[in-house]
Amino acid sequence: MNTEQKLTGYASIDKPWMKWYKDSSLPEIPFGKNCYDFFLEITKDYNHPLLEYYGNKYTTNDIKTEVEKTIARLTAMGIKEGDTVSFVFLNVPEAIFFWFALCKMGATTNLIKFDESPERIKFMCELTESKYLFVSDISFILQNVVGAMDLGLSKTINKVITVPVTVSMSKMAVIKLFIENFKSIVGQSGNSIKLSPQFLKYNKWKKLYKGTDYQTINNGGQNVSVIMYTGGTTGGAKGVETTNDSIIASACSFMNSEMEFYAPKTSMSILPPAVSYYFNATYNLMCCGVSVNLISKFSIEEYPSLIKEHRPNVFMAGPILFKSIRESGIDDLCFATDPISGGDKLHEEEEIAYHEFSKSKNCDTWIKQGYGLTESMAGVIYSIKPALKKGSIGIPLKYAEIGVFDYMPYDEFDPEKLEEKKYGEIGELCISGPTVMKGYIKNPDETKKMLRIHKDGKVWLHTDDLCYMDKEGRVYHCGRAKRMLTRSGGKVWLGTIEDTIKSHSLINDCCCVKYDDTEEREVPVAHIVPENDINEELINELDALIRSKCPEIYIPKYYVIRKDIPITEVNKKVDFKTLEKENIFDKSNHLIMGRMIIVKE
Repeated sequence: MNTEQKLTGYASIDKPWMKWYKDSSLPEIPFGKNCYDFFLEITKDYNHPLLEYYGNKYTTNDIKTEVEKTIARLTAMGIKEGDTVSFVFLNVPEAIFFWFALCKMGATTNLIKFDESPERIKFMCELTESKYLFVSDISFILQNVVGAMDLGLSKTINKVITVPVTVSMSKMAVIKLFIENFKSIVGQSGNSIKLSPQFLKYNKWKKLYKGTDYQTINNGGQNVSVIMYTGGTTGGAKGVETTNDSIIASACSFMNSEMEFYAPKTSMSILPPAVSYYFNATYNLMCCGVSVNLISKFSIEEYPSLIKEHRPNVFMAGPILFKSIRESGIDDLCFATDPISGGDKLHEEEEIAYHEFSKSKNCDTWIKQGYGLTESMAGVIYSIKPALKKGSIGIPLKYAEIGVFDYMPYDEFDPEKLEEKKYGEIGELCISGPTVMKGYIKNPDETKKMLRIHKDGKVWLHTDDLCYMDKEGRVYHCGRAKRMLTRSGGKVWLGTIEDTIKSHSLINDCCCVKYDDTEEREVPVAHIVPENDINEELINELDALIRSKCPEIYIPKYYVIRKDIPITEVNKKVDFKTLEKENIFDKSNHLIMGRMIIVKE
């Protein structure tokens, strides 16, 4: 951007954020390649390990060796260009090896979160017409997969291959895990869960499918590389189709946007496969030359000790994890050059509190915030060092176009009437550029709602998030346009919880709102109007009903039982604001019985 030009007042035209970059050029993105070939090309001169997992380290050549063996075995299975293979993995190297192999084969990786219900696993495998399913050999994952097979998935899935999380660990790490009694991590599922003949142990799979042929392609840029999921209940889950080109464009954004990710920096990644930020935290960083250390499973309480043990320069975490660091006994953070917050809103007071804490621990580095969606291949906004400012979530990365527009629901959308907001005015954050998804698989109606053509002729991704941008190009998040909250890093759609609860025959009405919580920050609270007197058994039934259709994070932390749901006087709509402001722990108006809270008459 020419800093001398006169601003029009519209961010999508002025692109004021470009002034923060020392080099405002946009190197050409090598479209047309697959993610694996791009990775090999961009990292060929790195001799240091780019991946680490419990004592084992992998250079580019080591990764190539693992990927080629995987390609041979998948080829022997009959996987070919255009096929889709599903995975339910913890954060293990195999997630990367299999994804790279399928990229090179021209096939698609369908990523399913490790905590999905049997119903959703079945839905996601059938939606993508997957014939094979690879899963981490962990009891709670296997239980859900067995449940999905019992529900009818066995009719379409040929084989389920169970992969121990210890496959790529060093021998010493495996011994240490057993000594520390981490059997839940290393997996002892075979002793307690009965598996049908359709399940195949990983070692047996390797023996059966050795193979010497290689089904590969040399391009594949527009092939769908990865499918990840967003949305509500089983039928409402939307599969986000992301092409090789979009993922490579995301990597190029990290490489060229002066984010200070470079060799020989190290990173610790706790993000599981199946969330888009996983690719930011692994693939993008490795392409930049950063060595990524994978952590397969952890608790909030363990997180500070992991930071202390591994001393990563770069780590991506949510506000809850930064709080756990502040409250821990960690005595040194001098290594933390790039602490990054995402997945939930970091309040300014939390930002300041962490900085004061980190300064006392030899680290005068501010948390760098970011923003993105699954539909945008995660991060498109980031707080690069020169533009860092308290309260801001950053500036647009190179190649990303950000605009702030009038919030206009899809059923009211008219591109000719849609106006862009000026600097300082709040509107809907919209994204355009090469990282934006192809669409939702087999769901053109929902795709049209998210990807809309404006009067400038460009396709814009509508985020449903409200923000404003200042004249310097910094973005400030102002909340969500729709009713949604973030819990444990995942999005929870409150309307989905309501619809599920209302489907119960003994519930007359329900309204779900978000509630500020000291432990989890934001939690769903269900205000319900039961048909008859309520008891703990009905609460358990509602929990089970939600669990059968949604991820665990959708289960309300509290149920508030009331005679009716309040409505506004003017338009007679549900009064969400009143319910959000209600102090459900006020004993003068509420009878508190654990998770069940009864509003007194």
